[in-house]
Amino acid sequence: MKRFFCFLAALLAFYAAYGQSFLEDVYLSLDKGVEGIYAKGETIRVFAEVKKETPALVKIYQNGKFKEVRETILPEGKTEVFSGSYDESAALMFRLANPKDQKDSTTIGAIVAPEGFRPGFEEPKDYRAFWRKQLKTMRREKMQVKLTPVPVPGEDGEKYECYDLEINCLSFRPVRGYLALPRGAKPRSLPIAIFAHSAGVMTAPHTKATVQKAVSLAKTGSGAIALDINAHGILNGQDEAYYEAMEKELHNYSSWPVTDHESFYFRGMFLRLVRALDYLCSRKEWDGKRVLVTGGSQGGAQSAALAGLDRRVKMVVVDVPAMWDMGGILAGRTSSWIKPLEREGVDSPAAKIIPYYDASNFMRHYKGDLVVNVGLIDLTCPPASVWSVFNVCPAASKTIHPCAWKGHSGKYSVPTAEGRSKMAGSMGVYLNDAINSYLK
Repeated sequence: MKRFFCFLAALLAFYAAYGQSFLEDVYLSLDKGVEGIYAKGETIRVFAEVKKETPALVKIYQNGKFKEVRETILPEGKTEVFSGSYDESAALMFRLANPKDQKDSTTIGAIVAPEGFRPGFEEPKDYRAFWRKQLKTMRREKMQVKLTPVPVPGEDGEKYECYDLEINCLSFRPVRGYLALPRGAKPRSLPIAIFAHSAGVMTAPHTKATVQKAVSLAKTGSGAIALDINAHGILNGQDEAYYEAMEKELHNYSSWPVTDHESFYFRGMFLRLVRALDYLCSRKEWDGKRVLVTGGSQGGAQSAALAGLDRRVKMVVVDVPAMWDMGGILAGRTSSWIKPLEREGVDSPAAKIIPYYDASNFMRHYKGDLVVNVGLIDLTCPPASVWSVFNVCPAASKTIHPCAWKGHSGKYSVPTAEGRSKMAGSMGVYLNDAINSYLK
């Protein structure tokens, strides 16, 4: 330990002497490139490239937990900062940290034998009976649909129609969102496409439904019956004061205590999705075959829920999906958002409630097609958790696209804005191609 602190002091002196911003324009890379997948026992090599000789700490994390730190001096150009192998399934992150203040500067991820990950939760014995009861109770209430036409801006208004949609859903807030489809669509001619929102309340386009998003989805492929559904069932098209009030009312909804099924916030969110699909499938334009659901983060959780609860869903396309293995802590890993057991404890009431809402148990029953993007430096929805659900899903076909530089919600650990934009674009291609291909 004494030797380490002596070396650290030397690094600090070196850093001060150079007087430069730490790791300016640094670029981390793997010998395996963008995907970063390794077999057990295979050597992982991590490289750093800098413009000027720089002191650094290499911080290593395994399955979301800090494992070790190594001190080094990065020479100008490209140099190896880590070489090693693992004999078990492991999600790894390598961070270059400023030796002066320990703040992390840039990160890259790798994953070893991801096929070995399994969810922390087992499926409850009464899981299917529980959800059959929920759906039966919801469907017992007569559906009341309100469709209010809204203008579609620009040239799209000539080809697409859009509606502010509202459907009752038990004592929860109603289904609310924007429904769009091509004008004059023939009966049984269109697939259904549902966009589910990421976490939050009032930020567009990710957490607040918009006409633009609904129309954009309706234009995809050869056209679709498209629904941009609001996760919270709140009103569409209101002024900012309304959404600010809802933001306060729903503040930290994902962290509300999990004490029973009736009060768990996501129960209403998931039931609204099925209610919406019941209506969409009743429309004469539906082709009777194709249903796609897509979304990122919390939208990935909703996509899994709908796919697991309703066999009409045949295609799931998700990015960094949340609530995929919320029991990861039980398997010795960091759990996925909403991380209830980390917050409330493994012996809390949440431990008995959450398995009914965990994506692992929804996706165990999904047999359609699946496309997933995963970030290897995502701490919100860790790659090991996403893979654990992917592994137990009996999909007809399934593909997962990892990115070594990808964090959560579009964050990429590359040094320039241009580089980040290119990385995001390349990852988006996988999802967009899957959606377009299915909706043709």
